[in-house]
Amino acid sequence: MPLLAGQLGVEFFDEKLNNLYANWLLDHVYAIREAATNNLKKLVEKFGHEWAQNTIIPKVLNMARDQNYLIRMTCLFCINVLAQSCGPELTQKVMLPTVLGLASDPVANVRFNVAKTLQKICPVVGSGALQNQVKPCLEKLNQDSDADVKFFSIEAFSILFEKFKEVIQAM
Repeated sequence: MPLLAGQLGVEFFDEKLNNLYANWLLDHVYAIREAATNNLKKLVEKFGHEWAQNTIIPKVLNMARDQNYLIRMTCLFCINVLAQSCGPELTQKVMLPTVLGLASDPVANVRFNVAKTLQKICPVVGSGALQNQVKPCLEKLNQDSDADVKFFSIEAFSILFEKFKEVIQAM
């Protein structure tokens, strides 16, 4: 899809293929959702951050409110990919609040994927947000009743701790 999108251009993609692509992110088959998620990075590289912010990111963030927990998890998987491509400002201001909101999801698999997402986007988020938003969220997840949620929050917390050590040593 990214190759085709690049050849046809952003206008054609938005007009003819964008809805089809968005539907792939909602597909019932995991492999299709996964392939669509993995192509996000290439699409953002082709069309730019502004396109992502105006076109794809709102659709991805809307997935966080889906009734199906698999779609909410796909939202997190998309954020994992988009954070690296979109950079710190978009990640911190636009995507991080959605991730933090999903930390209270009723489904444990979503909550432990929040911890995994926080671990993955940690290098992209600024130190202020790490201290004031990510750390408290991981501390909350560390108190979760589900063992997997606790495990992944502890793992993410250790990555966060390493990042803080690097910041302190750089001072």
